[in-house]
Amino acid sequence: MMLICVLFVQIKREIVKIVSLFEREGRLSITKLPLSIVLLCLMSLQIGLYGQADLLTSGPMPCYSEKREVVIWLQTVAAAKVHLVYYDSKNPSETVKTSFINTEAPTGFTAQFYLTRLEPGNTYFYDVFVDGKKVEKPYKFSFKTQKLWEWREDAPDFSFITGSCAYINDEPYDRPGKPYGGQYEIFNSITANKGDFMLWLGDNVYFREAEWSTRDGMIYRYTHSRSNKEMQEMLSSMHHYAIWDDHDYGNNDSDRGLRNKQDALDVFKMFWGNPGYGIDGKPGVTTSFNYSDVDFFLLDNRYNRTPNYRKMVIEQYLGKIN
Repeated sequence: MMLICVLFVQIKREIVKIVSLFEREGRLSITKLPLSIVLLCLMSLQIGLYGQADLLTSGPMPCYSEKREVVIWLQTVAAAKVHLVYYDSKNPSETVKTSFINTEAPTGFTAQFYLTRLEPGNTYFYDVFVDGKKVEKPYKFSFKTQKLWEWREDAPDFSFITGSCAYINDEPYDRPGKPYGGQYEIFNSITANKGDFMLWLGDNVYFREAEWSTRDGMIYRYTHSRSNKEMQEMLSSMHHYAIWDDHDYGNNDSDRGLRNKQDALDVFKMFWGNPGYGIDGKPGVTTSFNYSDVDFFLLDNRYNRTPNYRKMVIEQYLGKIN
């Protein structure tokens, strides 16, 4: 794909040189170019516009938002050197360039940018660069910081969207019969509703039988589901927080006995940008955040959960209380 892109770009440059020369000499009009040359120009232009977008598997996705800090997540197709350039919408002439992050296979080619020293209550726009090439999509990338309202004014209104059970079909690994997934246009509806953030409530991906027992299998499933084309603008259009349930933790009804639950937690951290994971040194996805005058408590009902049908034991969902 890269070789083809380079070839077409070179062809376009040579065509432009030839056309410019002929026009200067009065021997050729741009309106009378042979159809083959026009098609080559259009094809190379299309690659120029959309080639960089293909360097991203999914994202970018704004994650948690604080008054002066935001996290941006993204995933590249392969190992790459990535950075962002962002600016305050109130002062677009002053841009900030982030440090570079090298995406690598062990972490699913994902990257998380921690943007700090931001100003409260502002909207920022940003561009993504993969190996020095700007990613172009038909919509702008933006994020928002929370407003500093305490002791100054009433708490600002906000809206958020909740969702769960995002089953994205993958025929080679799905069970035989009618697929569970479909109607992905729901993601377009979520985008149109323009919430300040989305709260994913678990089963955000569905590990298949071929995947839940290995770390790489989990990474594959997250990558496949997150790359759903209908999901992309929705991911970029608002901030995101998440918890998990059994199907994005392990197998059906999985609990604290899951052999590779640390892998599940590590992969969850790769693909989400929550403000924290676990409490008082106890692992899991439990965390909390504040938005305006509302406190949100995100609970983990899997990592420390006792088996559903175990007898002679006090059932626990969130772990033992000290």
